[in-house]
Amino acid sequence: MGLKKNKQKGITLVALVVTIVVLLILSGITITYVMGDNSIFAQAQAAKFKTRWSAYREQVDTYTTWKVASTMNTNISGINSGDTLIELIEIEAEGVDIQPEDVNIPISDIVNVDKKDQKYVVVYHGELCYVKDDRNKEADKEAKWCEEMGIPVLELKRPSGINIKDGSYEYVNGTYLCTPVLNEGFNKNYTRYVNENSNGVMEPKNWIFDKPTEDWYDYTKGKWANIVTEQEGIECYYTWIPRYCFKLNQTTQRADVKLIDINNNYKDPYTDEVTTWEELRAQDYAVPEAFTFNGKAIAGYWAMKYNLGEAPTKSILYYDMKVSRGVITISNIVPTGLTGVAKYVVSLNSKVEETITDVANINKKTIRLENMKKGDNVINMTAFSSKGEMIASYTRVYGSSIVNPPDLTGFDKESTFYVLYDEQDKEYSTVPISQEVPIGWYNYDEAEWANIVVRNNDGETYYTWIPRYEFLLKSGNERSEVKFVTDTAGGTGSNRAGVSAGYQVPEAFKFNGKEITGYWAMKYNMGDVNTATLNAEVVYTSNSITIKGLKGSAITSGQTYNYYINGKPRNKDSKPDKTTKNAADMITFNNLESGKEYTILVEIRNSSGGYVGGLTKKVKTGMPNKPDLTGFNPECTYYVTYNGSTPVRGEKIKNDGSNMPANWYDYSNAKWANIVTTNGNTETYFTWIPRYEFKLDGTSAVQRSDVRFLDGKAGGTGNERNGVTPSYQVPEAFKFNGQEITGYWAMKYNLGG
Repeated sequence: MGLKKNKQKGITLVALVVTIVVLLILSGITITYVMGDNSIFAQAQAAKFKTRWSAYREQVDTYTTWKVASTMNTNISGINSGDTLIELIEIEAEGVDIQPEDVNIPISDIVNVDKKDQKYVVVYHGELCYVKDDRNKEADKEAKWCEEMGIPVLELKRPSGINIKDGSYEYVNGTYLCTPVLNEGFNKNYTRYVNENSNGVMEPKNWIFDKPTEDWYDYTKGKWANIVTEQEGIECYYTWIPRYCFKLNQTTQRADVKLIDINNNYKDPYTDEVTTWEELRAQDYAVPEAFTFNGKAIAGYWAMKYNLGEAPTKSILYYDMKVSRGVITISNIVPTGLTGVAKYVVSLNSKVEETITDVANINKKTIRLENMKKGDNVINMTAFSSKGEMIASYTRVYGSSIVNPPDLTGFDKESTFYVLYDEQDKEYSTVPISQEVPIGWYNYDEAEWANIVVRNNDGETYYTWIPRYEFLLKSGNERSEVKFVTDTAGGTGSNRAGVSAGYQVPEAFKFNGKEITGYWAMKYNMGDVNTATLNAEVVYTSNSITIKGLKGSAITSGQTYNYYINGKPRNKDSKPDKTTKNAADMITFNNLESGKEYTILVEIRNSSGGYVGGLTKKVKTGMPNKPDLTGFNPECTYYVTYNGSTPVRGEKIKNDGSNMPANWYDYSNAKWANIVTTNGNTETYFTWIPRYEFKLDGTSAVQRSDVRFLDGKAGGTGNERNGVTPSYQVPEAFKFNGQEITGYWAMKYNLGG
């Protein structure tokens, strides 16, 4: 018997290849499953991100809803927050159209943001937005996830290169240099970039508060940065000399120049290799003394482009400017002594608004500029030659005047209203001063002064805010130059501290020996009668207020009557809560809070929409005292309701009132509680009069009573009874046998009737 050999099976080359292929396929599937864009890891990352941002959106929505409800202002464009939003504004990101001062709500007041998301969360026009930052490696993915969630994406592409204006050492157009300093030293409203055009002429371009063109300068090609300043027609051109060091070649007498940073180090634009100042100095490089000012190294300097003794150019180009309701009008253009003008270019805030080639009739031209922004607006007219050379320029800046804000202390917050006027001079005065100041309430630059109206049931009184100012009388034209001032400096007359030389402050801005910020001037001459033009009757319950029976000298045919409660409509389109064309209509506000004071405003407008007059009524809700049924025989006393004017007998009463019909009475709608007693032959009807206080309003021609139901049975006598509103009184009928009562039953028929 021979030995049995073990047979070991090997693997063929084909099988090995197949195995490797299968393993590669499986590993690829596994890697994709774990690490790909649709992998478990990616899906988990997306879910985690979306959960956080859903929470952010919920917080923003909650804040916006609260803000709208608390201010009754459906315009949410004023809800803007987040430091990064200001960066978006400053670099003029597409789709962002507000100013930095409009971002005035701390992000922490709106949303609690994770530290990792703080740079990317902003609130813009009341909506959560994601900021896609080009420095964020996850930006593409996160922006995609936000788009899937319906969250708007705002792109932040940080400026670099030629946009930098602070003298920092940057790579621009092929070389490193200290960039032109434009963030200080020049008035941005009167300074423009200058480019050399195809005719070799230095042509003014954008103002320096805006971006320059990308070819503004290129120091590798000998194209230097140039600017021009112009104010009151005087022009000065400047060229930027960036910081440099140089070494003279003794053989060729040529200078080797290197553009260096503030520490005199040089960076090679091709290799980014840095040569330190120690190394450069060892090679005999030197820095000109001009780059040291007041003992400090400077990034460069602006050299005026005129020879010694040469005066700056004075342009002779003027125009009149008027501003009204957000529109700038330019007229009476006077180009004195100008020759060779091919066109006039009118710009607003660095944007060309109109180009005029009919130069012969320029003095007849009127130009309207309607794209004003908040803050300073720069208006310029420039005359150019056919080659693009600036022949003349005149710049004016229209900026908002800073005035002392109206002081509303001393006015009743619910019966005093902001007054605004539309473009047709129609008055709108429905928002009480207890609410936020409406947009456009006043603009002293455009002669739109702050106005209020006080309504006190008996009439209306209008006031205008006169903010503190100083003035200078000009001889010759008998005109005064007025400047608003924001302080309350002391002194007397023209000697008051803080007053400009030659100016004086009117004595009206001193009261009780103290300087004041302004005063309210009544808009009527002494002797004008402030009479009642409107009155009405008001009744209420614990959760409703009814106003009815408008009467007065202001009532005529063809009018519309608008009703507001606490100055606010409840619907989203900002229309009045109720509107009627019939002065006799009964208007009820329901679902109110019990025990709360409300201000009802009735506004009258004529057939063309013009304001006629208004009425305010302050009403505190409360349930009238329930009918007291004790003392009536429940076997022969019945509840009574009405079908129109017909009484309908109901079931018998219970003395505790536990079976009162649901629709038995409604005092807010003048539906009073009634009962009837009978002895089989004779019926006697009674009406429950709940306890109330009243005040007579209006003139003898419009005499009405203002009635307020009272809870309980306050003590005292006459209008001094406890719990009675000042100037109101309680009828003596609510006192019986020396005691105050909650109400009484009045017989509805005369004795024997």
